[in-house]
Amino acid sequence: MIKLSPALREEPRHQPTPVIPLKQEESLLDWLASTGRLVSYVSIDQSYYEDEDVEEEVEEIMDTYNLETEETEDLEL
Repeated sequence: MIKLSPALREEPRHQPTPVIPLKQEESLLDWLASTGRLVSYVSIDQSYYEDEDVEEEVEEIMDTYNLETEETEDLEL
């Protein structure tokens, strides 16, 4: 017994298929706004990134991993 699905149909191989029409009920942005999922952008406080102590800590960490010139000469083949 063969069950036919109305969602599936056969189209000729060498002919362009018909385009499925779009349903233009509302745009994606309208849908996000109407469902409460469109969130406004919140700016980040820039003073957090301007903390000098954090910059000094990062510089100290980076300096510990810098190779001295003598060590790099040993690595060259």
